[in-house]
Amino acid sequence: MENKTLFYKSIPNILVVDDVPENLQLLYSMLNCEGYNIRPVPGGELALNAAEKEKPDLILLDIMMPGMDGFEVCRRLKEKPDLKDIPVIFISALGDTNSIVKAFKMGGVDYISKPFQEEEVKSRILTHLKLYRQNKELQELNATKDKFFSIIAHDLRSPFNGFLGLTNMLVEEFESFTRTEIQKFSVILKDSASNLYSLLENLLEWARLHRGITSFEPETISVKPLISECILSVLDSANKKELVIRIEIPTDLEIFADKYMLNSTIRNLLSNAVKFTVKGGEITIGAQSLPNNSIEFFVRDSGIGMNSKLMNNLFRIDVQTGRKGTEDEPSNGLGLVLCRDFIEKHKGKIRVESEEGKGSIFYFNIPSNTDIVEQDIKLAVSEIEKTTRTTSLKILIADDDAPSQFILTRLLKDVSREFLHAKTGIEAVELCRNNPDIDLIIMDILMPQMNGYDATLEIRQFNKDSIIIAQSAQGLQSERKKAIDTGCNDYLSKPINKVELIGLIRKYFSF
Repeated sequence: MENKTLFYKSIPNILVVDDVPENLQLLYSMLNCEGYNIRPVPGGELALNAAEKEKPDLILLDIMMPGMDGFEVCRRLKEKPDLKDIPVIFISALGDTNSIVKAFKMGGVDYISKPFQEEEVKSRILTHLKLYRQNKELQELNATKDKFFSIIAHDLRSPFNGFLGLTNMLVEEFESFTRTEIQKFSVILKDSASNLYSLLENLLEWARLHRGITSFEPETISVKPLISECILSVLDSANKKELVIRIEIPTDLEIFADKYMLNSTIRNLLSNAVKFTVKGGEITIGAQSLPNNSIEFFVRDSGIGMNSKLMNNLFRIDVQTGRKGTEDEPSNGLGLVLCRDFIEKHKGKIRVESEEGKGSIFYFNIPSNTDIVEQDIKLAVSEIEKTTRTTSLKILIADDDAPSQFILTRLLKDVSREFLHAKTGIEAVELCRNNPDIDLIIMDILMPQMNGYDATLEIRQFNKDSIIIAQSAQGLQSERKKAIDTGCNDYLSKPINKVELIGLIRKYFSF
């Protein structure tokens, strides 16, 4: 069994078809000892039904059977798109050349004559399982490549055409537009940029994961704060559609998981729930401990739901499942594929239940406690903004990107009494040395001359009190950990969301 586990993520399923009970029992005992999942079937019609339902990894097929012989079974299997690639090994007492040739013409990959040698059968099965797995992996790689280029060619390129068209119009015809038209264009540009960034972030993370460069660093996580943080990321979109987000979480629930992957999974599921829920609907997110010492999360919405065909293909990279949201929000299905990969990285599973017109429930479980606390969240952005007008902080923004400096200055103007700006790590260190009363530092990681890590290390040599929040466009978990290790108090990924930023600052300042 050791060899099989080297190439199989799960135990292979083998369908054994023979009308002689003694042969079925012999093959079952022989292969079951090897650790395979064996499904014995005594006839051709039953074999087709079992294959359709269970999608085995390999089929051992007798030829001479009453009703429907093995040749006909194989022919029908090869006519079905979802079954045609399953390897079929004929195992028969017919040893003549015509029978063997016909078996291969029908689509068989091998032929074993009865009486058979046990070691020969085991060896042939193992070989064809390996070939089948390698072929599936190759198909998945090709599908991944096709999906990647499809996203670049359409999902990224097409929105940019509208984006660039609007910006050109604003530059060339600015004087002719009314204030209302400019405001309308600004909203369109903001939504377009947000959608493009979300897609690009998923695309880059997906690429990192498949290249094997995404770090997996599980830690003990308090679930309730994490869920609250994830809700903030979709709050603007939810408020626009007047959605109520309901939380159902066990008190003091903790889980051992990779925080970045768990965060990304929940955000993607919440984002989808918002997209496919009509105005005035409800979304519920929760978690519960299961008896098998795992934790099950769920995201339930009252949205438009989906049919069984879409559900069955939802987590497949080789099938196009993207569709527009209830208010034409873009979607390409990549986020759910990323969710599946992240959950499988934790040895967990993700599934969906849905009914058209009644909404969907996404479940995923990860191998960790319990009174259910319910609270409704329906926060208006205006209410959050009101709470940001009572604190005056001296803030240093260290970032070499001029638009980022401008945006941060605008976002923080209501909580600041004074701004200082630095374009390099060296400038940031000197400004901190000359201004010991700085309350808050927003520190970009990637800056010329001296990066944010080194600048933070230098500042902490003489200033232990200022709050330093690191920020970066890369959003890697390794960056977050390194930022904390060098002396930063917290970390944010670009683009900066005002609700998240103010929420983070409120952890350290009273207002």
